[in-house]
Amino acid sequence: LRFTNISAEKATLWWSPPENDVTHLTEGYEYEFRVMAENGAGVGPPSGTSRLFKCREPTSSPSAPTLVKVIDSTKTSITLEWTKPVFDGGMQIIGYIIEMCKASLEEWHRVNTQTCIQTRYTVTDLEPGEEYKFRVCAVNGAGKGETSEIPNAVQALDRLTSPEIDIDADFKQTHIVKNGGTVTLHIPFRGKPAPLATWTKADGELGVMVDINTTETFSTLTIENCTRYDAGKYTLVIAENQYGQGEPYEMSEPIIATEEPAPPKRLDVIDTTATTASLVWMKPEHDGGSRITGYIVETRKKGSDRWVVGGQTKSLKMVLEGLVENTEYEFRVKAQNDTGVSYPRDALTSVIVKEPRIEPTADLSGINKQLITCKTGSSFAIDIPISGRPAPKVTWKNVLFFIFTVPPSPPTRPDVVSVSATAIAIKWDVPYHDGGSQVTGYWIEKKERNTILWVRENKIPCLECHYKVSTLIEGLEYQFRVYAMNIAGLSKASEASRPVLALNPVGMYYFNNY
Repeated sequence: LRFTNISAEKATLWWSPPENDVTHLTEGYEYEFRVMAENGAGVGPPSGTSRLFKCREPTSSPSAPTLVKVIDSTKTSITLEWTKPVFDGGMQIIGYIIEMCKASLEEWHRVNTQTCIQTRYTVTDLEPGEEYKFRVCAVNGAGKGETSEIPNAVQALDRLTSPEIDIDADFKQTHIVKNGGTVTLHIPFRGKPAPLATWTKADGELGVMVDINTTETFSTLTIENCTRYDAGKYTLVIAENQYGQGEPYEMSEPIIATEEPAPPKRLDVIDTTATTASLVWMKPEHDGGSRITGYIVETRKKGSDRWVVGGQTKSLKMVLEGLVENTEYEFRVKAQNDTGVSYPRDALTSVIVKEPRIEPTADLSGINKQLITCKTGSSFAIDIPISGRPAPKVTWKNVLFFIFTVPPSPPTRPDVVSVSATAIAIKWDVPYHDGGSQVTGYWIEKKERNTILWVRENKIPCLECHYKVSTLIEGLEYQFRVYAMNIAGLSKASEASRPVLALNPVGMYYFNNY
């Protein structure tokens, strides 16, 4: 704080801004301020009160709207369109002001008395053929912003444009309407002069209940009291005007007019038991324009007036259970779709639920001449067709059992497990098939290298899968093979073992492979 121009009656005071602003204020509230001076003698009286200040972010007028352009015109009107300003000045845009002037005068005046809320405005009451300039500015709480002017002067004339159709998502979807309902197709279009519009139906003519309403900007097709004959695809055809010809537009998805399906055809009871009845039927003549979702089968006792739902199914047959034996029943079936249920189809006659009596029979015609081929170790079955109601009890009589045995398959190739100068021990595995009879023993044969003669080694059958061959000549090379034996005889010889020298082991066994 410093003083200048000091006199007996006054002094001028200078001070620097405070180090800190006023803080902890509430946004949106209005505040008043005053200042008091302080020196060594104390605090002086306050200054006068400031004007009201509203606590909010700093604001200014908005920037100019962008892309101001003319989108339509007639002899007496011009329609403008623009986009919002890039900067709103920190406050909400409350509207727009449109100004215009004749291109020859450059005298601007406001068009709209009330601010325009939308980003589109139609200026009316213009002189036909006159050229005009337009500009637009945005308005917020701080005031008017900068203006944005159309690039060139525009003349008030009727515009000629070729027809165009505006298709929304609702028109592109499948329209499903119940029998007797109403469906409406609404299509907006553009074009000057206003084009003519007609509707057609693929694969047929428009029904008598079709009502078409066409204006300069849209066409509406309404079908009242729909039936399945109204189902199909509809096309809007836009006729040409002086400026061009429009393209027809066909619905991508059809109108589906649905009703209840026709009744199923011919219901028959094909079988009964003591507590069940088997029914079959045929598909309806038509599905009512909607897929058949199932069938409802109903039943009632003869003489009763109350139908009871016996079950539902998606197939063309059903077995009703829980019926009372020796009771006469009536049956009927209904078809169902998304719209509703058809009229019922009744069975031709009522049926007494009972177990039918059919004499049991067995067809043995194919047994005597039947040839059965079966591999060793496999099994086989003999099938005999039988029939009868109730289901007959089957027993086999005079059955003869035969046991067929054959020699077993060969044992596996013998392996040498130990070697000395006069003895060699071998082992093997049992045959893959025993031939239908238990293996009772094994016979072992040996052969020296320089001979083709195999000599049986054991005098009695070997009962285990290993054997020690003794009394060998040191230094000679030997091979061994094994036979399996059962009640039917000997198997074929196994594969010969590897050649091995009869020597005392030194380090490790020596095998000569050739």
